[in-house]
Amino acid sequence: MKSGISTGKVIMISLNKSMLACLLLIISLTFAVDTSFAAEPFTASDSVTIEIPPGAIDSTLAKLSDEQVRSLLIAELTKDAQAMAKATSNGGGLIPKAAGWLHMLDEDKRAGSGADDIPLISMGSDIRQMAKNVGNGTVGGLLLSFILIAAALGVGFLAELGTRRFTAEFSKQFKEQAIPDLDGPMRFIAGVMRSIPTFIHILVYCVAALVLFQILPGSESGGRRYLFLALLFSIVFFRIINQLSLIVSAPKTPELRVLPMLDKTAITMHRAIVILCSYTSAVVIFLALLTVLDCSNSNFIFMANLSAFVLIGLIILGILKNRTAVRERILQQSERNKTKNWVVEQVAKYWHVPTILYFLMSLAILINSQAAGVEQESPAFLLSLTALPLFLIFDAVGQWVVRNSMASLRLYNPGAMEDADEEMKATLIAAKERERKITVTASRCVRLLVLAALLIWAMSLWGYNIPYASTIAGAVFQSLTAMALGLIAWRFISSYIERKIAESTPKEEETSGDDEFGGAAQRGRSYTLLPMVRKVMATVLLVTVSLVVLSSLGVDIGPLLAGAGVVGLAIGFGAQKLVSDVFSGFFYLLDDAFRVGEYIQAGSVSGAVESITLRNVMLRHHRGMLQIVPHSDLGSITNFMRGGIIVKFNLEFPYDANVDRIRKVIKKVGQKMLDDEEFADDFINPVKSAGVREIKGSVMTIRVKFKAKSGTHFVIRREAYRRITEALNAQGIFYAHRKVIVELPDSMKDAPLEEKKKLLEAGAAAEITQLEDDKKAAGSSSGGSGSGMGGI
Repeated sequence: MKSGISTGKVIMISLNKSMLACLLLIISLTFAVDTSFAAEPFTASDSVTIEIPPGAIDSTLAKLSDEQVRSLLIAELTKDAQAMAKATSNGGGLIPKAAGWLHMLDEDKRAGSGADDIPLISMGSDIRQMAKNVGNGTVGGLLLSFILIAAALGVGFLAELGTRRFTAEFSKQFKEQAIPDLDGPMRFIAGVMRSIPTFIHILVYCVAALVLFQILPGSESGGRRYLFLALLFSIVFFRIINQLSLIVSAPKTPELRVLPMLDKTAITMHRAIVILCSYTSAVVIFLALLTVLDCSNSNFIFMANLSAFVLIGLIILGILKNRTAVRERILQQSERNKTKNWVVEQVAKYWHVPTILYFLMSLAILINSQAAGVEQESPAFLLSLTALPLFLIFDAVGQWVVRNSMASLRLYNPGAMEDADEEMKATLIAAKERERKITVTASRCVRLLVLAALLIWAMSLWGYNIPYASTIAGAVFQSLTAMALGLIAWRFISSYIERKIAESTPKEEETSGDDEFGGAAQRGRSYTLLPMVRKVMATVLLVTVSLVVLSSLGVDIGPLLAGAGVVGLAIGFGAQKLVSDVFSGFFYLLDDAFRVGEYIQAGSVSGAVESITLRNVMLRHHRGMLQIVPHSDLGSITNFMRGGIIVKFNLEFPYDANVDRIRKVIKKVGQKMLDDEEFADDFINPVKSAGVREIKGSVMTIRVKFKAKSGTHFVIRREAYRRITEALNAQGIFYAHRKVIVELPDSMKDAPLEEKKKLLEAGAAAEITQLEDDKKAAGSSSGGSGSGMGGI
């Protein structure tokens, strides 16, 4: 159907939008402005229009046949499909999306006039036309629009005030309670928790304003809805941006500040984020409002350029205001790194000049592109403005990667400076200086790479592509990101493992060096396993990051992986002993057969486990020797440190000693040792008498036993010997003395004295020899459980 009058209205068929969709708009905003939209705003297709005289809409519709209505509907659906396809091909943009959002409560979508009038000259007619759209063509309607919008926003504010009464207690807890010292992630979580009431207030404000405006009479006007949604979105976005900035910068609460910065820097950062981001979002919503209110194309472009000019002006004012603080920061950092020179001083003095020129150049390119009618496939202008914050972010990430990488290399150990002699101190100072020079050089290289990559990226946004430059810039960013993520993962894993190892390490006073197991401190299972896990994770992260960096540089890592597989297969066949050692150690650790600090015996070797590697276990003999045993050679293992040790030792008394008195004395000694704080925790069963073991000749042997924790039984046995001896002597009970009684027959009574003496000596020597042989046999049969004190 042809159109007769160009100023005629367009009948568009659309569906009503639900009010909940408006809430989803608040969280669906993405910062992507399509500059091609500035050159070609939303316009209605002139190919499908019908002439409708004023006041004759109903009569005209009544005269249309079913075929005419069907044709009109097909034409409108085709136009919508084409517009959607165009938006999809251009990647979408913030202004088209915002213009669509303003239609959400509307029943009749309107399109721009598309007139190419001269800017400023046609501004008055555009303002009058937009006022008519808002007020339905009358001054009273315009006044009613402002009243309805103010009422809806005011009721939203009152609803928020009512909500504050319910969230006041929660907010009061955060304000009154002292904030403890938290790390970075915990600070962010605490800041989010502290902001929950504010986000609830914003949500209540938005919902209340939307609901009230929807139910008010006269809210069905399209222009009125557009203006209301634009104002509501501007207010909500400002409050959300302000709260998010408070979470990150926390200008008034340093305890919750996520980024390490001074109070002055935090305040400046907060103000810059709120002003620039709020202004940008408000401008985008304002331009979308101009679009849906039938602003002409020329005036739309003029307003977009004017908004960009003001934005650049705000950025330049911020740069000029903070140029002194940045200069001092650069000089302080150069003095700290000992890199201050004439070049650094000039950069610190005039850094703002090239920065301002860059932003002015971006504005000039934007105006030139729009004047020439060049359509940009990406939101070039806003993305180019992020070059400065992106440089600060990526430069900080790069410096952090360099510092932590150098710290991981451990070229200099500051802890060794305290106990070092003069020669060692000179060596450590030289190592420290070498580490500093390498760090400074690497930091400068990373900063130059980031700067060059960002400049190349900014030029590519405006269509100035340098061969291979974009690929190199992308490779720099990908490599830096991969190294940063790998280093973050390593720091997290390493700090967690070190914390767990420190928890499983006994205190210095808990270690005992006075036992026959070598005095090794017993460790937990985590102390044994976690160092192995840390080595494996370090290897995996290093290989993964290296492959990612090579891939980002354009290297095909497929052959590398295939070659690594072949090499691994060859190593597996050629180093079977090595593989056997590794797998044996893995299963020993998996079965928890032994831990660091435990005393074990494996075949002919024994000692305390000092450390465990992938292939070997280091055993420290109780006489001091270090034994390195491959895991596959350990075989069956005897672990002396699991379940406690039962100790038995013999005490020898005269055959006529009082057994009951001796038993009571030993029992009292055992009870006192059990009550002693020094030994109480080491006992499993107390010291007690096991009764008479044997009576041989003139000697009665009484056995004493106890059960104690592994590694402590040696000290307890020595202490038990001492206390039992002192307690028996105090009761007048003594150990049997070594003596031999030789009886002569009656026939030798009259023999000479010399002959009697020889017979007595010979008999005593024979008896002593027999007793020594019996003692050795008894000691070997009892397994060295204890030795008697005294003799016959």
